Amino acid sequence: MNRTLALLPLVLVAWSPFAAADSGVVAVYDTTPDALWALVDFHEPSERIMPPIAASARAGDGVGATKINTLAEGGGRIHLQLVHYDPRARAFNYVIRKGPLPVSDYVGLVRVTATDDGKARLSWRGVYRADGVPQEQADAILGGFYAAIAERIGETFPRLE
Repeated sequence: MNRTLALLPLVLVAWSPFAAADSGVVAVYDTTPDALWALVDFHEPSERIMPPIAASARAGDGVGATKINTLAEGGGRIHLQLVHYDPRARAFNYVIRKGPLPVSDYVGLVRVTATDDGKARLSWRGVYRADGVPQEQADAILGGFYAAIAERIGETFPRLE
């Protein structure tokens, strides 16, 4: 897939005057950035860090790879596609192509960086529009998802912030 075309959804949503929401989580863990990256990398099973996900199936590697996450409650499927991947920078962006979440034009941005003392900082956020529900309800659903990710990772690596 052409790298420029793969990044187009990110650019359109991030710069759109209609992109209504930007929410997420930032957390610091008592581990190295590389160890945290090994856990959160798009290519790893989502159910390891996302309690709402019962199972995930990935096809492909790198930009263009897809993943289907099956929700534990109700069994709905969230279809994801990787649109930016930079393992050296420990960063990736993905889009939701379809699924039961009440959002559209969703772009997820995941970054793992080092703190000044060498601990691992996770930044996981999404840019999206509410779809079929009030913005506050979409924000609450996604906010719960991000909080669950941070908490689950904290079961593997102690959370410092």
